[in-house]
Amino acid sequence: MKRLLCVCGRAVYFDNHSCGNCGRQLAFDPATLKMKAEAEIGDGLRCCSNRDSAIRCNWLASPNAENCLSCATSQTIPTLSKPENHARWRKLEKAKRRLIYDLLRLGLPVDPSRLRFVFKEDRRTNPDVRDDHVSIGHADGVITINAAEADEVYREQMRQQMNEPYRTLLGHFRHESGHYYFNVVIDDELRNEARRLFGDESVSYDEALQAYYQAGPEPGWEEHFISGYASSHPAEDWAECWAHYLHICAVLEAADTTGLRTDTDVQNWPTEFIDLVIAINEILRSLGLPDAYPFVITAAIAEKIEFVHKAVSCFSGRRGEP
Repeated sequence: MKRLLCVCGRAVYFDNHSCGNCGRQLAFDPATLKMKAEAEIGDGLRCCSNRDSAIRCNWLASPNAENCLSCATSQTIPTLSKPENHARWRKLEKAKRRLIYDLLRLGLPVDPSRLRFVFKEDRRTNPDVRDDHVSIGHADGVITINAAEADEVYREQMRQQMNEPYRTLLGHFRHESGHYYFNVVIDDELRNEARRLFGDESVSYDEALQAYYQAGPEPGWEEHFISGYASSHPAEDWAECWAHYLHICAVLEAADTTGLRTDTDVQNWPTEFIDLVIAINEILRSLGLPDAYPFVITAAIAEKIEFVHKAVSCFSGRRGEP
């Protein structure tokens, strides 16, 4: 996340509704990726209709619409007759707004008619709903997130059950978006290189996942895959590397704007990022907290992530963007 400023010059957070220094109302503008402030206190801004709802959206409304770009992508939200779903919905939308910022900053298209989000519960956490099991996943531009993932206790239970080192809402959003954007950024010229690095994404997905859940990852997977799950199928390897690419871009941008990073040469990203997260992890360990980034990036994994960067850059170049 880059440094955002109020018109008074004070730095503000991405989620701020007002400036703590001058009191002006604030709203994030996805068209410019900047925070917009009212000219004078009381003038107001044309804000998303969900600003005063449970999710407390702080984005500007889209032109000729009542809601913002991010809220327009929400196809299904948790049933609000259940009080705890208000907080769940707020956390889900907060993570989604950060994902959409990632995508827009990279010059990727965010079209609410093609990219949509479904937040649903299942009977494991709500006996009054129809679905016995809602899985996190992507199909034809629809990303589904189980609303219970917004609960820290539930998510930690699932993290331990799945033997995962890391499980966050933002991580889910970034991973699932990778499945959607594969066909957006990978053209015929890049497909052979993608298959060389990740494997043939057209091989049977269901069979591969079934085999993975029965036997687990093969010994030595750590050398070539960012996670055990990435080894389950080429599509999952791509999605995991895509998510980590977004993690890396976000962390390095925040480091740039806060002065934690001094070398902004994109070619040096592996060393810069690894040095940075080792420092962050060490600080957290000093506080008795788990690592922020519990992963190892080998040369083989770095090559895959660099290819994701290449695919995004080539796509932006085809669109004529910097």
